[in-house]
Amino acid sequence: MQYVLCICLGLSFCLSSCSGVFASEAASVEVLSSEKPLVDMFQSAKDAVLDLYPEDVSLDDLYEGAIRGLFDSLGDPYSEYLNQEEFDAYTQEVEGQFSGIGVSIQLVQGNVTVVSVFQGSPAEKAGMKPGDVIVEVDGVDLRNKTLQEASSLLRGEAGTTVKVTVVRPSAGETITLNIVRAKISIKTIDMQDLGDGKFYVRISQFTSNTGKNFSFLMKWMRDRGLNGLILDLRGNPGGVLGSAVEVAGELVPKGPIVKLKGKVVNQTVWNPKDGEPVPTIILIDGGSASASEIVAGAVKDRGRAILVGETTYGKACVQIILPLGDNMGGIKLTIADYYTPSGAMISGVGLSPNIPIQQEPLTLPDPVTFKRVMKPGCVGLDVLSLQDCLEFLGYNPGPLDGIFGPKTETAVASYLKDQGRGYKGYVGETEVLAVNGSVSEKATNPPDQVLEKAKILLDHWLEMYW
Repeated sequence: MQYVLCICLGLSFCLSSCSGVFASEAASVEVLSSEKPLVDMFQSAKDAVLDLYPEDVSLDDLYEGAIRGLFDSLGDPYSEYLNQEEFDAYTQEVEGQFSGIGVSIQLVQGNVTVVSVFQGSPAEKAGMKPGDVIVEVDGVDLRNKTLQEASSLLRGEAGTTVKVTVVRPSAGETITLNIVRAKISIKTIDMQDLGDGKFYVRISQFTSNTGKNFSFLMKWMRDRGLNGLILDLRGNPGGVLGSAVEVAGELVPKGPIVKLKGKVVNQTVWNPKDGEPVPTIILIDGGSASASEIVAGAVKDRGRAILVGETTYGKACVQIILPLGDNMGGIKLTIADYYTPSGAMISGVGLSPNIPIQQEPLTLPDPVTFKRVMKPGCVGLDVLSLQDCLEFLGYNPGPLDGIFGPKTETAVASYLKDQGRGYKGYVGETEVLAVNGSVSEKATNPPDQVLEKAKILLDHWLEMYW
């Protein structure tokens, strides 16, 4: 049987010297004499279903169900069978590419909302903007749809056209865009210069190019006097082990980065570089998993790092990734676990932060429903909704009592001035749409309390020791 050993960290890493991540041909199976009675039993059960079940049954569906049942019997959430569509999507994640329109989306008050539009993407060229609410894709209503369902509708073969209808709350417009899908490269690293040799870097996942890009970025930052780093791994589900090792290798001296323990794989992955560690604050949370935990664990054990945030997910499995043949999908099978350089177990436990900090949840006000023009002296629930939204946006409307008094009027005037609009003495439909749009925009980009505290911690750390 030909196969390639991989680390499943949400994605995968090839441990062998093969040129690809996946096996080049399907495995042939020889039935052992000890297994023949079991195989015969399965064949008898399968034949009975085909011969006697009152409805038509697909042979392909029966075999796929049997394979899924095989993996379900393991009780391992990370070992599974993937049909061809699922397997193709998986390989796209490994490569850091997919075919689609180039947007990042999330659910805001139950609406599929555009958080960011990738630079140079088909969505940007078509005029889509952050804050747009996607309500329909190719005639399919997105109300009550999950993010996965929405993403599946937006993605498709490069060169095909998708019809996307969006509502733009800030302008009160409903816009239909015909967007030609294209190959999209996932941007996994964002950087911000914090000044005085301090930098903020966010890694959203570890694709095959992330490690190389991070190394280039570290050289660029060192050339500009890097002396302190905030590395944000929150919500990072994992990725290619090679990239994780390369990222950790920039932040720890020569030596072990991760230990792999199992029947087939039992080794320590080493960092060949002998660099100088940089004082680093690593932001983690319950969405930091797999490759993120390898980096955080290695830098915590062997570098100069403080983990800040919440306990990580605790996913640490080594897997074999095996395609089953043309249009037959593939399997992911756990064969070992990994540990930090000090031997600490991650699987099912996670990494605890040195300094626990939790992002305070953002409570969104109900949107203002336009029923009438509101002006000083008006009283009602619509005025109360307006006051709630203004307070959420950082303006002081006075008591939240549903009365359009002087303080509410001052808050409205201040808000409109900040938006480049003039206050006309009343709040009409245009002003209501603007307020609702501002609330939606803040909801997609809420204040990052954890990051702000991390900046303060890094300043204190550098002042005390460097």
